[in-house]
Amino acid sequence: MTKLTFIADTHYYSKTLGITGRQYNLRSGSDQKCLGETSEILDAAFEKIANSDTDAVMIAGDVTNDGEMVSHIEFREKLYKLREKKRVYLITATHDWCCDQNPRRFSGNTVTHDVEVMPSNELPEFYKDFGPNDAISKFITHIGTCSYVVQLSDNVRLLALNDDKNADNHAGFTDEHFDWIEEQIKKASEDNCLIIGMEHHLLTPHISPLITGGGTCVANREYVASRLADAGLRYMFVGHSHIQNTTDFKSGKGNVITEVNVGSLVGYPAPIVSVTVNDDLTLSYEVSHLEKFTLDGKEIDAQEFLKEHALALTHRLLSSPNKQELADRLTALQLNGKKLSKYSGIILPLFKFIRTADVGKLYKKLKHLGLAKGIDKSLAQKFKDKKLLSFADEIMLSAFDGSITKYSRDDDYYKLVISVVSIPSRVMKKNTDMKKLIFAIDAILTGGRFDNQKATI
Repeated sequence: MTKLTFIADTHYYSKTLGITGRQYNLRSGSDQKCLGETSEILDAAFEKIANSDTDAVMIAGDVTNDGEMVSHIEFREKLYKLREKKRVYLITATHDWCCDQNPRRFSGNTVTHDVEVMPSNELPEFYKDFGPNDAISKFITHIGTCSYVVQLSDNVRLLALNDDKNADNHAGFTDEHFDWIEEQIKKASEDNCLIIGMEHHLLTPHISPLITGGGTCVANREYVASRLADAGLRYMFVGHSHIQNTTDFKSGKGNVITEVNVGSLVGYPAPIVSVTVNDDLTLSYEVSHLEKFTLDGKEIDAQEFLKEHALALTHRLLSSPNKQELADRLTALQLNGKKLSKYSGIILPLFKFIRTADVGKLYKKLKHLGLAKGIDKSLAQKFKDKKLLSFADEIMLSAFDGSITKYSRDDDYYKLVISVVSIPSRVMKKNTDMKKLIFAIDAILTGGRFDNQKATI
């Protein structure tokens, strides 16, 4: 019986790049995952994994924050320490060679970009002891990154894929890369081995295309997923979206590939996915979470710390006190803060309403606007004192943690949330995204078709 551990998106950040000042706080406060605390979080997580009964550890890309050379050097030292007890295999992804060419160093109110980064073609050599050197087959991509296959046990192999670029400069694979992939899947079948895939980008949207569509997935995603499924790949583990979720995809030929999206290890809820390869070559997984880590000599409750950090992402934005701060905080979220802040006269009052209003106040407002149709008055009364922000917080956390708290469609909480979320689709009847939003919230509240915490797939 083979036991494996999957983690993702460690986004290691070296403290030498700055952990104080306004610009650092804007950057750190605009992300669900942590920045300056990654070293301590990873130390605790790696110790937990090292003391487990797993046979090997897989890391599904974006191992550093932005490909900073110093971050790679410090992170690799942690990997070598973990490797003293466990085999470690990783793939790199776009953050590991700073694909946006925007590495940052923070000092006070200043951001500078004089940071040495790791070129993509140097990554395979740098991380050779964490996959490439053990490979029974390798493929070097046109940007110099590496995909490889390793034998995990007598009848289990890992297909570690770098999907940074296809021929059109999007996430995915060139034709030559795909030919190699299909050859490895076929070879595993001939050798009576189960081959488990790992890449960074998603093959198919999880929860909803509104949340994990577009650039979260590989380009031409249905073609790529179909080609892999039809080649015989049954399982894929991915990262990138920072959410914990399981879904599947069926090709036109009826072949199914099940995909486990592993959340970020340095963001709420710091998931560690333990996988057992069963005798019938099915997989059973169970998700655990980091319980604690040490920061500045103090033991920290990891779940409370990470939860507070994740929620600060929206709380800080909603608490913007003026037009300039709104612009700065939107810009930190990689939105067009300058353009959007022109509407601060509308946005700031709306943010205040979301931040302070409860269900009772919302129901009165909607009734006044003639938009309360479809909302059960008795449910609005039942939850009248519950803050809107609490609903938003709970939904956001459930999206990240894979719906640890689930609701049935008969639950009053579910009925109220869906009835409110359905309002935009009733107003903008031709807007298909508004209808998709309903399905997205449904998937978050119910957890979707799979148990995202523990299942056999």
